[in-house]
Amino acid sequence: MKLIRYILLLILLLQLRVCPIYSQSPDNSPQNQLDLNNASFEEISRLPIPVDLAEKIYTRILYQGPLNNVFELNEIEGMTQETFLVIKPRVKVEPYIPQTDREERLEDLYYRLSRWEGDEGVSQSLVDLWIERSLEPFDINKIRFGELQNLQNVSPVDAAAIVNYRNQVGSIYSERDLRNAPYISYYGYRNTRDFVTFEAIPEHREFHGHLLTRMDNTPFMTEEAEATAQIPPEQIVNNYPNVYTRFFGSLGPNIKFGYSYYHALNEPYAYQDIGFMQVPKAKLYLGIENQNIGPVQIRKIYLGNYALAFGQGVVMENNDYFQPRKSGYGWRKRFIGLSGDNSRNRQYKLTGAATELGLGHGHIFLFGAFDKRDAILNTEPLLIDGEEHHPMNQLIVLDQRFEFALQDPTRKNLDLPWRDNTRELLYGAHVAYDFWPATQLGFTYYESAYDRLLRPDFEEVVSGENVANISMADNEIFNAYGGPVSDSKNPIWGDARSFRRVYGFDFQSVYRNLAVQGEYAELDKARGMFNGNPHALVLNAYIQYNSFYLLGLYRDYSLEFDNPYQRSFSNYRRYKRTIYEDYFYLQDPQYGQLYTNNPQPQAEKGYYLMSRYQINRHFVVNIEYDNWRRVADDATQYRLVGILEYRPIFPLRINLRQKFQGREVLNNLTTEYFESLEFRGRVIMQLSRYNQLGLLYLNAVTKFRPRPRFLFPVEPGDPVNMNGNVASPAEALGGFFTHNFNDWMRLSGYLGYYKGFFWSFEDTQFMVMESFRGAMRFWLSLYTRVSQQISVRMKYTRDYQKGIHYIQTRESDNSPQSTDNGLYYQGWLFQPTQDFYYLELNFHF
Repeated sequence: MKLIRYILLLILLLQLRVCPIYSQSPDNSPQNQLDLNNASFEEISRLPIPVDLAEKIYTRILYQGPLNNVFELNEIEGMTQETFLVIKPRVKVEPYIPQTDREERLEDLYYRLSRWEGDEGVSQSLVDLWIERSLEPFDINKIRFGELQNLQNVSPVDAAAIVNYRNQVGSIYSERDLRNAPYISYYGYRNTRDFVTFEAIPEHREFHGHLLTRMDNTPFMTEEAEATAQIPPEQIVNNYPNVYTRFFGSLGPNIKFGYSYYHALNEPYAYQDIGFMQVPKAKLYLGIENQNIGPVQIRKIYLGNYALAFGQGVVMENNDYFQPRKSGYGWRKRFIGLSGDNSRNRQYKLTGAATELGLGHGHIFLFGAFDKRDAILNTEPLLIDGEEHHPMNQLIVLDQRFEFALQDPTRKNLDLPWRDNTRELLYGAHVAYDFWPATQLGFTYYESAYDRLLRPDFEEVVSGENVANISMADNEIFNAYGGPVSDSKNPIWGDARSFRRVYGFDFQSVYRNLAVQGEYAELDKARGMFNGNPHALVLNAYIQYNSFYLLGLYRDYSLEFDNPYQRSFSNYRRYKRTIYEDYFYLQDPQYGQLYTNNPQPQAEKGYYLMSRYQINRHFVVNIEYDNWRRVADDATQYRLVGILEYRPIFPLRINLRQKFQGREVLNNLTTEYFESLEFRGRVIMQLSRYNQLGLLYLNAVTKFRPRPRFLFPVEPGDPVNMNGNVASPAEALGGFFTHNFNDWMRLSGYLGYYKGFFWSFEDTQFMVMESFRGAMRFWLSLYTRVSQQISVRMKYTRDYQKGIHYIQTRESDNSPQSTDNGLYYQGWLFQPTQDFYYLELNFHF
């Protein structure tokens, strides 16, 4: 909490820069009127009014926005008619004049910034780029193809259209020129213009940045919540909330730096020794960009923590989070290339140095990192040179980074922590060549060396009584990478005992309005390239028109392709439908995070189609269809989603969404069958000043094979016959609103009822809930711009479950209860209620 106090103090100091100061004559008169909207407090206080009234006028303008006319002064507390008549001839109201281009863009784009600031997406690098480049835009005549691809909702076709048009005409001078680029879509044009400027950018050495601090007590979702609930309360050392602080700044156009700190709900604080004091463990980076040494362009050099992603994310993309159906398009984009890392990543963060070089049509990325990883260690040691050595079983991404698994006394007694117990040395390169402006072929290679042997072992994770049921382990567990094939020394690190090596190539090409991309990779198991090594393949094609686009994608992942840095397209994460998904079978329920937090995709083989078609101004249709096979057991699965949006009149929007999803639907002989049907309808009314009212209705059901033996042991003669759970229904009904009090303050909220499984976007948070009895839920979120540079978001949520009446009429020996007052029963009401808060502070300067 000391860190937060220091940050707030820094904000107060920096806020001195907020107030626009313009020199005006102190002698205000009808001939030399004071412009109130652009005046400082000192200038307003020189008017013939009390000082406290001058402060109220200045505060009103600073925190509620500029005055629209001079008569609004009468609305300020303390302003009398006599005082107003005295100062009216001496003042005027003109439009607010921003101090800088950055401040002007901040005003124009505040709505988008309000969404990005609280964005909980998995790619923090993209969000940071969008915030930075919306305020410090690219030069449209210098921006590269790869940089265009990373912009929000800009497709490869849009990026290629801009680059090809610029090469054809020489320069792009205006938005009109940009719109004339052949094959650029309307949405690509609209999104690009928010991040670029059409004038040469002057050199400057100004210090700019963005600081965010966020605190909340939002619990974990579904499976994680169930497993976390198993932790004995006495082992939780604090009740501190989730705390996330990030800062990124720039000194001129070429020097970048950043800082981030993340602490999860209830976890102990982790400190690091910097020699003269202990400080919380945080991430830092320093970057230098756009330097030249002769013909070599040093586009980026980053020291500290950095993020990488190439191609389709098959070989390398280092983040801790899984995103289903990550196609690289629309809202499923990934940041391609090198950037500083101030995200919440803690397991797969890269700490070291990386650079991006350019030479002619070539691109070269070199990277190296050394860091500690969290892992489950085997309790059974191996003897190496006469010393006991505990191999690594599995890498694991932890929600709460306790030193030990709290309900695994065996490992605690053996002093086998799961936090920071394995060191990893990683190095590699990515080399690419542009044959044409939007046609590229690249090769990626990385190698990881570990100071522990890799010995994945099912029996070291599953509790003893469940080990005998070996069939529950699943092929995906048995094919985890490790064993003697991974044993090796490293020529540059003497402590290395095992390794993992992954390599592959990627390509992309754009022809007119068609983009084709792909990536192929292999995990080296000494079988030779294209000769039996585990492989992964992703291919996609995307065609785009103004009112229609179609994406087709194919993926094929070998079961043995176990790459912890793979983040390519899949529907499910690794270890879905294995015993690791059922935390109650494991030695510690927290080991269930091997599945729930696994960022790797499941081994799948199948194809995916996504399309959007605007039929006319009233109708828009979106379709997603995915058909795939789980490689581990050959189970067939599908997912079909259709969305129809209808606008009978402009302010009214009706959104109808239907999902069909199933597994082994045509196989009547397996218990693996399920089928899910979900309908979600929304009616949204757009009001004036961007206000909004809406209604939501959800109806869903998931069907299973009946398995009564798991629910009730039917005895002969027993009148009760439980036929088993054959369906899991869900229903929800609610209303939501958004009200803009003015340009600087917005209130939004939701009130609704749900029963069963329910997911929802709540302002900037994505939430998953489940209630078997039914629950009421509401939330209110207030977003306000305290000043031109400072914004605050506050959200309160309450979840109110339907109550349960417990009535006890008998004692444990089955005798009736009796009391002095004649009552023979006891009863009470149990009604679980949860309250959550979310607080966020943003500062741009």
